Amino acid sequence: MTEKEYEILGKYVPETSLPILKKWFEQRFFLLKITKKRSTKLGDFRHAFNGKPCRISVNGNLNKYSFLITLTHEFAHLLVWDKHQNEPKSHGEEWKTEFAKLMHVHLQRGVFPPDLEKVLIKHLQNPPASSQVDMKLVETLKKYNNTPPALLLKEIPEGAIFALENKRVFKKMEKRRTRILCEEVATKKRYLIHCVAEVVLLPLSK
Repeated sequence: MTEKEYEILGKYVPETSLPILKKWFEQRFFLLKITKKRSTKLGDFRHAFNGKPCRISVNGNLNKYSFLITLTHEFAHLLVWDKHQNEPKSHGEEWKTEFAKLMHVHLQRGVFPPDLEKVLIKHLQNPPASSQVDMKLVETLKKYNNTPPALLLKEIPEGAIFALENKRVFKKMEKRRTRILCEEVATKKRYLIHCVAEVVLLPLSK
């Protein structure tokens, strides 16, 4: 990455994390893309293919701590790819080990505020495939958003009518672990939607 690219990256991550990222990234060649908001994922990793280098993408709408966690998550995938190629499971022990190791560097440098640091220490004991699964982490990160906090599916009452970002309208039904069974109003089909999905609450029909 060029100095200009690091300057741009510095707008998305905590200032104290940038020297750490520079040190990591200088040892690996990959493309980093900052994307628009994606409702299905916060970031992704694509391994080298047909002469194209590895690529990491991260949603640009994330707050600086969420962006850094996501970027570190995807960089851990790159390190696992470099060492093992396609052999390990996507979020298996190899990835968990690399991700925890990288995140502990941030923690040791005091990159995160105390409340978030406390949650992350517990999160890293057995990191899940997505940070969105850890409700405590999601709620703590939400406090650092630059925009007013969005309404989450888990925060509205059962039986409420709501719309997703794609404008589809649903009725909230019962919770099932980290997802909630919902019925699409137009088709009556039922779907499991993540409980931290951002929603717009709609008035009940008379």
